Amino acid sequence: MFSHSKQTQNIVKTIGSLLFATMLAVFAFSAKANNADPNQLLSQVGQNLFSEIKQLQLDDSQKRLALRDIINKQLMPHIDVDFVSYKLLGKHVRKINKQQFQQFSQAVEHYLSVTYANALMAYKGQEVIFEQNGQVEDKYTTVKTRIVDPSAPAIDLHFKMRKNGKGEWKVYDMVAEGISLLSAKQSEITKRISDANIEKVIAELNS
Repeated sequence: MFSHSKQTQNIVKTIGSLLFATMLAVFAFSAKANNADPNQLLSQVGQNLFSEIKQLQLDDSQKRLALRDIINKQLMPHIDVDFVSYKLLGKHVRKINKQQFQQFSQAVEHYLSVTYANALMAYKGQEVIFEQNGQVEDKYTTVKTRIVDPSAPAIDLHFKMRKNGKGEWKVYDMVAEGISLLSAKQSEITKRISDANIEKVIAELNS
């Protein structure tokens, strides 16, 4: 699909599986989770999701499908896919029509769900620590977390969140060790659209 710079490849190799595992854990709410406050949201994480993933006794192909089902039901509703899509399009957002944007947004959602499922295949139950002192602004905030693995250095993650028109906080970016994944992917996709076209990129994301 899309090519990656050497720096991006190293980042993905080092923290990719932990990053997506943490994202899934953070935004898999219990039924009583308070989505009006991002810090309360983190304190009410459904830890049963960790157990659910650990208990998947399936072969690789079946496990990947099961993970995608979990992701689509519990994670994707809490990601601001339209806002992510808008940001990914960059300068091209003014050049496409409403139908093309909807198709692109759906392709981004598909791409994310597949990426998360693939990354979670390597999840081994690493500990996640949540910092509860993030400053909540009017519409945007950053929530800090840390992944602790006895066999690897700790990883700092900052979740960028945005409050939508319904007053719900949703994630739109993650900053891993100072690197914004949204910004990195935006550069990649905007270049690809310039080199090819929006229809080609939509097809590649869907594949």
